[in-house]
Amino acid sequence: MNLAELSSNNGAFLVPAAKITVNGQALVQTLAIGVTSVEADLKLSAAGRFSFTIAHCFDWKERMFLSGYGQPVLDILTFGARVDVFMGYGQLATLTRVITGTITEISTSFPEGGTPELTIGGTDDLFALSVGKTSRSKKECTDSLFVQLIAQDHALRTQIAPTFDVHDQIEQNQESDLDCIGKLAKRNAFEFFCDPDGTLHFAKPQDRQKGIVELNWGEGLFSFKPEAILADQVTRVEVYGWDKDNKRAFKGVANAGEESGKDAQRKTGGEQLRAALNRDVVLTLRQPVFSEAEANQRAKAVLDDHAKKYLTGDAECIGLPMIVPDRNVLFGNLEPRFSKTYYVQEAVHKVDASGYRTRLKVKETSL
Repeated sequence: MNLAELSSNNGAFLVPAAKITVNGQALVQTLAIGVTSVEADLKLSAAGRFSFTIAHCFDWKERMFLSGYGQPVLDILTFGARVDVFMGYGQLATLTRVITGTITEISTSFPEGGTPELTIGGTDDLFALSVGKTSRSKKECTDSLFVQLIAQDHALRTQIAPTFDVHDQIEQNQESDLDCIGKLAKRNAFEFFCDPDGTLHFAKPQDRQKGIVELNWGEGLFSFKPEAILADQVTRVEVYGWDKDNKRAFKGVANAGEESGKDAQRKTGGEQLRAALNRDVVLTLRQPVFSEAEANQRAKAVLDDHAKKYLTGDAECIGLPMIVPDRNVLFGNLEPRFSKTYYVQEAVHKVDASGYRTRLKVKETSL
């Protein structure tokens, strides 16, 4: 979808708007608590965060933050309160929910010669997985099943792609549940995140999909700073393991050019490195893998991890709630080499007195 089509569906982007509900009640419209800015930070393989600032609600006589109806604001915005953040354009009923979570941060300031403000922050439903550490193990288990069991402990809905290697035993050793999921995602070259419906996604990155939106520099894309670096690239990954039943060593291999999301018309960082040095740069690893298929998968995951550090970039564009992690965007009107599709790693949506803008971090394997 291009900017003209989006403009017609969003009132020409003329009336940026945001709505926040707390335990189902609209903060401004129902509770009469004014908000000056709101931000949602969504990223892959991490908990999403939101924050909003409340101004002009400090009662100098009562020395309290009070709503327009005289209710103590901090009796409403309590730790654990459920928050939904909506953003978009036009009427409030048409806004898109960008994040749902719980309040985990409350801060304020009492400045010299100024009016105190409140800043409220929170985290999506991955917050519960990030606190505390635990140990657990399960025999004859796949990584996807182990993630499913963690999600069930936290009553999360799931959209988990199956992994097929059955491990003799999977260990979680004094780790947070979030760190454990991150470890399992990394060894399968998966990404994970939690959507506003409280669904945990755990799957291969959707980096081969078409861009959900086309933005041109000067037409919706305000700025873009890409950077390609060969320093952390490899041309080949070899993972060695041991077949304990047949008492033999085996090897898994992944070569540059096999990276996830590779553009067939362009070169990956590993391919560029091979061309620059006229030789292979091999990363050799010994890993606790128990089959050649698992070793190949691990080698591919390591290659992908390096490849996604090759081309990265920071961009800022017109506010678009459809831009979220694990999606692709198409940037155009740049130097031809950089006019291409990029995979979104992080999207920060902000509505304030200046309007609605989206900042995003992207990563790509080829240029």
